[in-house]
Amino acid sequence: MPPRKVSKSRFGRFAKMGRLGARLLPLKIQRLRQAVSAPKERRPEVLAKMLDKHDGIAADAFATLGELKGVALKIGQMVSFMDGALPAEYRDVYQRALQQLQADAPALPYATIAPLLEEELGAPAHECFERFDQEPFAAASIGQVHRATLPGGVEVAVKVQYPGIDKAMAADLKNASLMQGLMTPFLAGMGAGRGTREYMKDIMAEIRTKLMQELDYEREAMMQTRFRELLADDPEVVIPEVFPGYSGRRVLTTRFIEGVSLQSVCDTASQQERDRYGVILTRTMLRCMHSFRLFNADPHPGNYLFTPDGRVCLLDFGCVKEIPDAMADAIEAYLKVAIEATRTGDERLWARFDELICEALHLDPSDEVVFGLYREFLLFVMRPALTEGVFEFTSDYTGESIDRVLDGIRQSMFEGRRLPKIPELPPVPPDYTFINRLQWGFYSVLTMLGARVPWQALIPFVDEPTA
Repeated sequence: MPPRKVSKSRFGRFAKMGRLGARLLPLKIQRLRQAVSAPKERRPEVLAKMLDKHDGIAADAFATLGELKGVALKIGQMVSFMDGALPAEYRDVYQRALQQLQADAPALPYATIAPLLEEELGAPAHECFERFDQEPFAAASIGQVHRATLPGGVEVAVKVQYPGIDKAMAADLKNASLMQGLMTPFLAGMGAGRGTREYMKDIMAEIRTKLMQELDYEREAMMQTRFRELLADDPEVVIPEVFPGYSGRRVLTTRFIEGVSLQSVCDTASQQERDRYGVILTRTMLRCMHSFRLFNADPHPGNYLFTPDGRVCLLDFGCVKEIPDAMADAIEAYLKVAIEATRTGDERLWARFDELICEALHLDPSDEVVFGLYREFLLFVMRPALTEGVFEFTSDYTGESIDRVLDGIRQSMFEGRRLPKIPELPPVPPDYTFINRLQWGFYSVLTMLGARVPWQALIPFVDEPTA
């Protein structure tokens, strides 16, 4: 039975997330151990029994996250497509159950959202639109989408925020410690290092700001229009037009774009087509990051459509990160040096790279273990940019990026203990928080496509001289 409303009770949500988090704790521990050792061989009958058990837990996760919506559902969306987030033997079970959260989460009845529509638009939906489908065709973390027709015949998609989702998300963010506990089984401790108290406050402030901004559909409309204008010269990208007269703070109406899902492309398109889509997506992301200094920080499969004429339609601009100039300059500087150092093998350039990442990420080079962990991990995730020619995105690569984080902190987490203890790590600037989300999410999208992408050649500044 789909929910009739969103739970706004902080303690009610706390209890449900806590129960789910406790059921998922063994996954977290197993994934951490699996990063540094081969999966344990199990007899077929034992594995079948365990898969059956986890099938039930996965169904519970889908039901709980779908009911809670908001921040909790966003976590489910991430794990539904990210390679390496879960133990290998259970990955299919959980991803199969959670894939629906990308665009087909349980929706609310029309009677629940109708008053909000009328409040935002100033009149009932049937008076504002020539036609309004009461049954949504998509539903996600903070809203559901209905198809409609404007007076005059323009086909539109109307995104309506779940009533009370603002209070629900505020409650989740107040339950920050529990939310982190729920995330770590899914994300295997990535970025979970506990630095200073002030540092964690800064991280949570960054997360809170971006997530709460997603509730402001007027801001999203502005960002969507901005991206549409910035990318207007790209014939292979389409961003739906916004109709401000039929939008508000909790309702967003945009032109309806016909297209198929990323999963459909993965299932039916040729390698050549998937490579082409990978190039379009990568070129667009790199251009936004390095030329426009902003990016969509929510790159999950439900936010892409592929049109019959071969274009990529970009959706959902609620979580947009503007990159501070100093941060953009720092990333560009160490990336340019790393590319040139890789090409030439010049040790002086590698020494300069080390200096630049210490400045950018607040690393202490005298702490050889932690510095080495960050340096090697950064070089690993930069591998697409450091590769001349085509880079192929595979599950092994994206999964290993998580393994490398876990392997680097393994000893301090498990040595002499049965349960993990998260070590203290350097206070990387909070502005990098959503860069990390983009990196793992976008790599996983390209991995779903199995795309082969000439990443380095698509970087806007790659042929500029190094300072």
